[in-house]
Parts: sequence; structure tokens; C-alpha cells
Amino acid sequence: MHKKYLFPIMLFLIFDKTKIISFSSKYLAPNHYFLLLNSNWFYIFNQVLKKEFFFSNSLLLDASAIDTLKYSKISEKVNLNLQKNRLLLFYIYYFQFLKLRLTILTPYSTNNGHKLSSIDNIFKNANWVERELSEMFGVNYDFKLDIRKLLLDYSKNENPMLKDFPCEGYSDVFYNVFEDQVVFNNTDVIEL
Repeated sequence: MHKKYLFPIMLFLIFDKTKIISFSSKYLAPNHYFLLLNSNWFYIFNQVLKKEFFFSNSLLLDASAIDTLKYSKISEKVNLNLQKNRLLLFYIYYFQFLKLRLTILTPYSTNNGHKLSSIDNIFKNANWVERELSEMFGVNYDFKLDIRKLLLDYSKNENPMLKDFPCEGYSDVFYNVFEDQVVFNNTDVIEL
């Protein structure tokens, strides 16, 4: 049997035209599969996961991203074109019926107004992880109902998990318990 059909064949029959790249590791986790999927097919793929009989008890475990600003050598081997798509988003699912984990990797561009369709109407816990991704990495979602920030101040339009975010600044920010407010202190830059 062809290596791409090691994962349940239903997904490949439905998404035959998408050119899904799948891989797994028998040494680390034999029941964990990785799929590299185009971001245009991401929402449809999640709908199939929720409505297909064998995947109906699927759970979304986690979602995060990798900033691939410095990884051009990996881009050539896997054909990700990371100069155009800066982020590599990954969503981790668990299927109770099949007893396996699935990680969907999808490239995402942080510029050009690129948006990913929100899956919070398919998986309820996707609301929280999508809010984290939009706040920390700058991922924009279509059809997102709850766009409140979780960790950062509403006045900031920065994405602290990107590699071009400055590590040092000119002020320290902390919460003063006695004054019940956030305090900005200017720091002195000392050159050694």
C-alpha cells in the first residue's frame, strides 16, 4: 500500500485534489500523523473532521505557530515557500474512535491581508486558541465572533511571539498592587 494511505483513507479520498503531504514517525509516536495542508482548505478540512463518522468524536487539543523567519533551508526541502508564508500554523487533534493524534500544518502569510477562516463554530475550544494566535502571532481570522485580547493591552498592536519583535525596550512595565494600575518606568541603557 502507498505510504500516503497509512492514515485513514477517507481523508485522502475527499481531499485528493489538495495535494496533502502526510508523514509520521514510528519511533517517536506511532499513532501520531502530520498533514501539511494548504490554508485555503483548512476550514473545509475541519468540517469533514467533525461530520465524518470515524472522526465525529475528534477533539482539538492545541494550536500554535512557528515563526519561520530564519528557516529558508527547511523551506527548500519541504516546498513551503517560507519567504511568502512566514508562519507555520499547527493544530493538534485527537481522535477517540481511532486512538490517534493528528497535527495539521498550514503555512500562513502575515501580510497581504491574508485571512484564515475561523473554526470556532466547529470546535468550541478553538475560540481561545484562535484569540491567542491572533494576539501573539498576528493571525487574522474571517468570521471570528470574539476578537477580544487575552494577554496584551488593547492599545498595543504588536505581536510578541514574532522573531522581529524587539527584546529590549526603553521602559519597564509592571503592575503596581498598591496603586492598582500598570506603571511604565523609563530605563537607563547601560553599554558595557
